[in-house]
Amino acid sequence: MRGLTATFLIAALALSACGKSPYEYAGSNHKAKVKTERSNRAVMVIPTKKVSDGLDGARAAALFEATRHCVYYFGTSDIIWTIGPDTPDDQLPIDGEVVTFKGECAA
Repeated sequence: MRGLTATFLIAALALSACGKSPYEYAGSNHKAKVKTERSNRAVMVIPTKKVSDGLDGARAAALFEATRHCVYYFGTSDIIWTIGPDTPDDQLPIDGEVVTFKGECAA
């Protein structure tokens, strides 16, 4: 998982100057957005859209956005997931076209 995290870290740094855009995975665009409380930026909720295009893409989009968020605010790509990319499909909270991931930046 560290290798994958490092890959996303490099991609996040390379794209940090770019505007927000959907994350493309296997030909599909998945939209993920990190949501936090202003008073605690470490704790994240990441709703990710377009579940019908595949959970792998949704997982990758959530990991990418979470990594970018943690690097920006805390200088680390380490994330402690409550519901993360490794969570089995049958345990993911899916509501229509949205799957929601949760985690915390390891500051």
